[in-house]
Amino acid sequence: MAEPLSHEAAIELLPWLANGTLAAGERGPVRAHAQSCVICRRELEILEAFARPAAREARGFDAPTPDMRRINARIDAALERERRGSVLAAGFRRWAANPWRVAFVLQSLVVLALAAAWRPQVVEQPVYRTLTAPTFPGDGHYLRVVFDPGLPAAGIDERLSAHGLTQENGPSARGVYTLRFDEAADASERDAALAALRADQAVLFVQPVGAEGAP
Repeated sequence: MAEPLSHEAAIELLPWLANGTLAAGERGPVRAHAQSCVICRRELEILEAFARPAAREARGFDAPTPDMRRINARIDAALERERRGSVLAAGFRRWAANPWRVAFVLQSLVVLALAAAWRPQVVEQPVYRTLTAPTFPGDGHYLRVVFDPGLPAAGIDERLSAHGLTQENGPSARGVYTLRFDEAADASERDAALAALRADQAVLFVQPVGAEGAP
């Protein structure tokens, strides 16, 4: 049976237990210590409260590598403004006495900032056609769609089949698919499918395009 963790070792691992990145072999001992230690249990509750909104914002997109110098400069400026108020400064110094809590909160702020700034971008490519090129259905028959990267291929196929769509092109380097409705689909059917895709949590971006935007 593994020896129980010391208080010092357990409290250093609490931030990673809260955000779900702690190694599987360490989770049990750390959580067991937190259940028996009032200080660590309260600390874990605070960290998990910070982790929940950060996890919701970060879910479903790939965050780019952050420019830590710029982020650190913004954080330093924000902390400097906090220090100017005597009451807030005193409270902040008491709260920041634990460096692991501060590091965890700064990490959460970085994730929230990246989530708020990120937007999927669709780069339109020039289209060239010859007189012998096939004709395409009219406007409204094409969609640009970005699915959740974690959605398996079977999930994508299920959604295409449910809404009468076929894969015309993609995915691009940015994960953009070009989908086409069946030519027999009328405007009301296409509108219903578009609304359903926009409400689907596994769909990060969907936008109709005209025939001129088709591949």
